[in-house]
Amino acid sequence: MTFIKSLPIFASLLAMTACVPAPTNQARIQKSSGPSEPIIEKPAEDLSRGAIPSDAQTIKVALLIPLSGEAAPIGNSMFDAATLALYDSYLNVPSGQIKAQLILMPKDTGITTAETVKTAKQAIDQGATFVIGPLFGQSVTAIKPILNNKNVTMISFSNNKAVASANAYTFGFLPEQQVERIAEYAYLNKLQRVALLAPNDAYGEKVRDTLSEVYLKKGGQVTSAELYAPSQNNIDAAVSRIAAAYNNSPEDHKFQAMFIADSGNQIKNILKAIHKNNLSLKKIKLLGTGLWDDEELAKIPDMNGAWFPSSPPEIFNNFESRFSNIYGYKPVRLAGLAYDAVTIAAQIAMSGNGINTGALTDPKGFSTPADGLVRLMPSGISERKLAIMEITPQGFRVIDHAQKNFSEQ
Repeated sequence: MTFIKSLPIFASLLAMTACVPAPTNQARIQKSSGPSEPIIEKPAEDLSRGAIPSDAQTIKVALLIPLSGEAAPIGNSMFDAATLALYDSYLNVPSGQIKAQLILMPKDTGITTAETVKTAKQAIDQGATFVIGPLFGQSVTAIKPILNNKNVTMISFSNNKAVASANAYTFGFLPEQQVERIAEYAYLNKLQRVALLAPNDAYGEKVRDTLSEVYLKKGGQVTSAELYAPSQNNIDAAVSRIAAAYNNSPEDHKFQAMFIADSGNQIKNILKAIHKNNLSLKKIKLLGTGLWDDEELAKIPDMNGAWFPSSPPEIFNNFESRFSNIYGYKPVRLAGLAYDAVTIAAQIAMSGNGINTGALTDPKGFSTPADGLVRLMPSGISERKLAIMEITPQGFRVIDHAQKNFSEQ
């Protein structure tokens, strides 16, 4: 488990620490393990910035993340990102504008829902008035009654809009929004007939339903939709049925694109099945979701020219570079969510008015430092502006930029 021994000056208190480090010319972020102890130089003339006034109120925020079990590497990266976000949020703010100090309370959600519930209760008993996390949808559902009973608001990292509600916001990238973005772009670029391959699970069903809905509204068609169990034989069978539908259709009714809602090794298995069934990728455009935000895909020749939606890459790249320079390793993709959620909470908290619903649901949204524009809706769902990426042998390139505000159509 990763802990930070000495925190950035002025910025944060972790695990209920009661004092603020005194101003110095350096801010240190030090880890208990790792290749180095990076130091961030801070000019002496900037000492008036980030200094928390002695009369500033404190706001305790629980950070519920997995710091043990199989998800611990994800949780540790999110923990480091959250700490860095708190530092960065306070670093350049004049002392006179800081009305409150956010105290971050990292809590291990363990490996079971029961452990997450116990952790949430403990955090509230220790004075947390706001919660960031947990990561998994079932944990969000389990702790909502506890938080509602204490009138505590939560920004979770879940991407399941079914668990969203007033005061329980889902901050993850919703698959429905990703599919809607890429489907509309594909249709506008004359890919009016598509086929779908997706895993036979809740995620695959969401992709199928959203894709069908978007194309129905546009006047297009999902000609074939196959959900498969995760094995090569099942994938082969699903692709075989899609290939039969393609070959048995007249030329003006054949699908022009294939939407694949999977990632990793399954992409390779699907491509094997596509070649086995003699489907030509020179005639069929491959489309995907944010699951394709994986640099390894650029190394697969068949993926050259494929499209998928993502947050603006230049923004995340800047975050990734800063994180790597500080901690000595690359953050997991989900670390950006922790960085942004803590940034939003800290910016609102500094006003001295508490982390209130009105500020959280500002219709203009937030231009977050890791994943770009996002806003939290009163329903609890987050809305994001996404770019369209094309996979090339050199990596990913933006072919349609994300909108810069929520009034832009």
